[in-house]
Amino acid sequence: MKKRRDLSQGHLYDSYIAPVQTYDEKKPTEIFKLTYVKEEEKKLRKEIHARRGFKAWFVKTVTYLWKILFGHFAEEWFFLAFLGILVAHISYMIDKGVMMCNSSRMWLYRDLADHPWAKYFAWICLPMTLCMFSAGFVKLVGPKAVGSGIPEMKTLLRGVYVEDFLTFRVLVAKVVGLTSTIGSSMPLGKEGPLMHVSCCCAHLLGKLVGFQGIYQNESRKLEMLAAATAVGVAVTFGAPIGGVLLSIEITTAYYGVRNYWRGFCAAVWGATVYRLLYVWIEGVETVTVVFKTSFFVDTPFAAQELLAFSILGIICGFGAAFYMRMKIKFNRFLKANKLIAEIKAANFFVYPGFVSLVVASINFPLGIGQFLAGHVGYAVQVKHMFSNFSWTGGNLTVAQHDIVKNWQTPWTGIYLHLVCVVAFNFVCSIFSSTMPIPNGSFIPNFRIGAAIGRILGELMHTWYPTGLSYYGRLTKVIPGGYALVGAAAFSGAVTQTMCVCVIVLEMSSQITHVIPILIANLISNSISQLCSGGLYNAGIKAKKLPYLPDLLPRKSAIYSVYVEDFMVTDVKYIYHGMPFEDLKNLLKDNKKIQSFPLVNNPVRLILLGSIPRMELIELLERQVGRERRLQELTEEEEKECRKGKSSQFQVGDTPTYSESDSDDMFTYNPAYESPPKSKSVKLPKKRVCDLSPKLQRKWEHFQMEKPVDFRLCHIDPAPFQLVERTSLLKVHSLFSLVGINTAYVTTIGRLIGVVGLKELRQAINDVKSGNLQPHNISIIVSEEK
Repeated sequence: MKKRRDLSQGHLYDSYIAPVQTYDEKKPTEIFKLTYVKEEEKKLRKEIHARRGFKAWFVKTVTYLWKILFGHFAEEWFFLAFLGILVAHISYMIDKGVMMCNSSRMWLYRDLADHPWAKYFAWICLPMTLCMFSAGFVKLVGPKAVGSGIPEMKTLLRGVYVEDFLTFRVLVAKVVGLTSTIGSSMPLGKEGPLMHVSCCCAHLLGKLVGFQGIYQNESRKLEMLAAATAVGVAVTFGAPIGGVLLSIEITTAYYGVRNYWRGFCAAVWGATVYRLLYVWIEGVETVTVVFKTSFFVDTPFAAQELLAFSILGIICGFGAAFYMRMKIKFNRFLKANKLIAEIKAANFFVYPGFVSLVVASINFPLGIGQFLAGHVGYAVQVKHMFSNFSWTGGNLTVAQHDIVKNWQTPWTGIYLHLVCVVAFNFVCSIFSSTMPIPNGSFIPNFRIGAAIGRILGELMHTWYPTGLSYYGRLTKVIPGGYALVGAAAFSGAVTQTMCVCVIVLEMSSQITHVIPILIANLISNSISQLCSGGLYNAGIKAKKLPYLPDLLPRKSAIYSVYVEDFMVTDVKYIYHGMPFEDLKNLLKDNKKIQSFPLVNNPVRLILLGSIPRMELIELLERQVGRERRLQELTEEEEKECRKGKSSQFQVGDTPTYSESDSDDMFTYNPAYESPPKSKSVKLPKKRVCDLSPKLQRKWEHFQMEKPVDFRLCHIDPAPFQLVERTSLLKVHSLFSLVGINTAYVTTIGRLIGVVGLKELRQAINDVKSGNLQPHNISIIVSEEK
């Protein structure tokens, strides 16, 4: 009930609302629980608090002191700091679980088995078990934990409510499922899921007594969630600056500058505590970066190499576009394939088990995995690629030789291995991301780009073994620098973000390659945007989330297409004096509309305001509800009822109402005698006198014919309004900047239409595809005809 009230404060014309059924159904009402059950609960709570004595006084005292000392000036600081510390501990626990899974797998492979087939079974058993466990646990505990969560976060921060996305059950499912997913050694990442975890923590912390003031305002709540996304990235890569920039790029169209410090505060706390946990617990000497590099500081690259870095950006741009095309087509193939749909419906564990079996078999070290450095962890692979020496050079040290031997065999060289790594992460990351488990795609793309950059870097070192000369100064080629640039270019092109440059610099502490990284990322981003969509926007389209797409300003039609060209003209409205029966039918026939416009009469249609759906339901309940009916019984009728002298009355106990069925109607049916006992709310038994079922129906019919007085409910006197000549560009800017989801269209105060996110998205797509022509062109064509 509380969530529905939060929704009713907005004006979501096409957003989710629970179905409303006819009031003749034999089920209890949500409003009856609101008015009657909560009154009984308040009485019981007062009695309980009165018995507590000292405990109640202590709680009140602590709450008062917190409000006086910290509530006014430091509440947000404590909230953000506590959020960063909490997410840092969660991320560390996930890492510890992953390390335990990886060490167990290597122990099974190296120590437990000797025969090749036994080693193969030991290699695949743990990934299959973990993936199937993750899929089953998420299915049972929190189905919304599937995937990365970033598409839903983009939608949520857009102002659209996503049901059951930030609950405690989803948080538990995400943490446990993500630990199993990463521990299974599938080519998947944790960046997106950890952002989701951070937002769940922020949402749940806001419900605590000390932090409830932060969430009193809806816009302030969204600002805290935006800051939480920065914490997720900061504790994943140890990159607080990149985390804030990523939260700006991928979550909001317009970012409030006042929220900038919140993101930095939470991200710095999270990243610092996350790295300190390794110092305190793991015994690391000091706070270090994730992928430490040691390139030459004086001359890290020659001026001629900027051309090579640009070529690397072009390769990564086209590669990222091809990756997104293949990912989208494969997801569509899975949805359209009936056989796979039947397999998933028959047994939920078959598909995750099959995918993990295929991926683990490919990565088997005695098979194809020997060409993929399969026995080396993914993080170690990236560290090897970022090494500052050439794998093809001579006079290698013992430590360097230990690295190179993982990337070659007696009959193959490093180039084949790097190509195999690119192909493996390219194909298997797409394949693995279709499993119904928590997963991210940033890290696999990061490895793809690093491998591509390492290939080009080794080729450059082969072509110029002594280095490049510029004005008599010789600069050696560093293949690790190309791997660093390639990782940033490919992952940035897939996500279509520029903040990846900062994240890579923070991850590697290598500021010397900032210019090549920016150049390559700009080139790859431009190519990727021209050829395909981004990773997160593709997820929004695949899940059909109500997110507003970006508007391309170069399209001239956005200035000459008006709101009257795509608005909904069949507006469902309410008016003063309408019968309760018509109001009931209006609510029943329009179950998805959450807010109705109020007009003066059905003829003039002058817009007076808007009323949320729940307010109208409460108005109906006050008119024909059980409490209203019992209040109208006179003292004489009640005496006759208790004595049983008349068949027009009946005496019964207060029923026990089930929460599972309480969302489906808005008036109480007195014939409801035996509701289901699941999740019941037990009230003290009380003898209640009531009308007989026949008289109740007559009484309700009489009440429903009366006119509605909307002054008895809350009316929003100033809903968002547009005039019919408002351009598509202005409508898009208003929806994006203010965060609204519905606007009414008026002409001299007269209601003529309504526009929601659905209509606006369709109009933008029609303009881009050429299906919606500019208004002035259509007028000229009609005049010529």
